Amino acid sequence: MNKLFPLAVLALASASLACPVKAGYVANGLFKDASKATPICGPLYLAFKNSMAGSKWTEMYALASDKTGQTQAGRILGGIQKSGYKQVRAQKTPRNEVYQFQRGGHVITAVIGISGPTRYLALAGQ
Repeated sequence: MNKLFPLAVLALASASLACPVKAGYVANGLFKDASKATPICGPLYLAFKNSMAGSKWTEMYALASDKTGQTQAGRILGGIQKSGYKQVRAQKTPRNEVYQFQRGGHVITAVIGISGPTRYLALAGQ
């Protein structure tokens, strides 16, 4: 039993490190989350994080699969722009949408996509 305790602590610590979302905030604490999006911290998030090597921070949120999800994503993307970031790129495909915002030397990349039954919004910043 005593040998299992350190392993459990390590597992819980690594799980908390894998999900860096501040409760109630979006985009590395840039603004309050009015959309009430649910953070994703599992394998899908880790795959996104690994694909965005070089980013200082990454976050991922589950969106509703209906028009509510579109509204949630719109609020978050709008919040980024209200924070002074200008949209410099937009690319849409049947499976995902990629947006890039810039303010000075800071860049935020937003990906809205579908993975299986999950619709998500992933954010990465530098």
